[in-house]
Amino acid sequence: MTATRMVLAAALAALTLASLPAPATAAGRLGALARYWEFSDGNDLRDLIGYWAPGPFHVQLEYWDFVDEDTDDQFRPEVGIHLRDRRRSAYNFQYRHEGRRQDRLWVGTDQVLSNHFVGRVQGSPIFSSENKTLWVVDVGLDYYWGSWNFASATVVRDPRSGGLWVVPVRMRLANERNDWIQATLAPASERSLGWALDAKWGWAIVGVERNSRYDFTDVDNLIFTAGVEFVVGQ
Repeated sequence: MTATRMVLAAALAALTLASLPAPATAAGRLGALARYWEFSDGNDLRDLIGYWAPGPFHVQLEYWDFVDEDTDDQFRPEVGIHLRDRRRSAYNFQYRHEGRRQDRLWVGTDQVLSNHFVGRVQGSPIFSSENKTLWVVDVGLDYYWGSWNFASATVVRDPRSGGLWVVPVRMRLANERNDWIQATLAPASERSLGWALDAKWGWAIVGVERNSRYDFTDVDNLIFTAGVEFVVGQ
């Protein structure tokens, strides 16, 4: 996808979403993360992330710094629009540039089904100058209780590596201040399995994540995360 077509697509989606009722003003989030990806092939990755999410949109800047000097590092800017209707259902459009030859879009919606359940559906085309466009599609269901607790399950169809399935399930337990601990288990077809444990207390965030056959390659990884997040706009 050319830069001009990407800008036009983003503008069209923004105009479409702008026609929906705007969400009420809410507190936003400002954060920074440092992640270290330990790969089984030795080509580790230092990952720095900064983000600002004031509510109806978010902006994220990410830089991948590979240990192997022969591997191209990546600057990965991301922007997303998130608007809600009168029922508090969300409509999302997101774009991320991934390295020199690849861009990715996400278009989806989170529909409020009842006081506790939210249904999700999303399509994500991956545009590459070297390969044909691939579509990743996922559907999911979330169950919320209390102020911030939730459990979710998602089914993902990924066409890469001949077509694979991933079924991440996640649970987050939180207090009224929105300090939380979260566990994720992500089984996938063809012997791939991922898991993660993450936590937030006050402004501090920590996490550890394990992936077998990361991105459906033959490489396993272990990811360590530390960072900060602040509530802004209250």
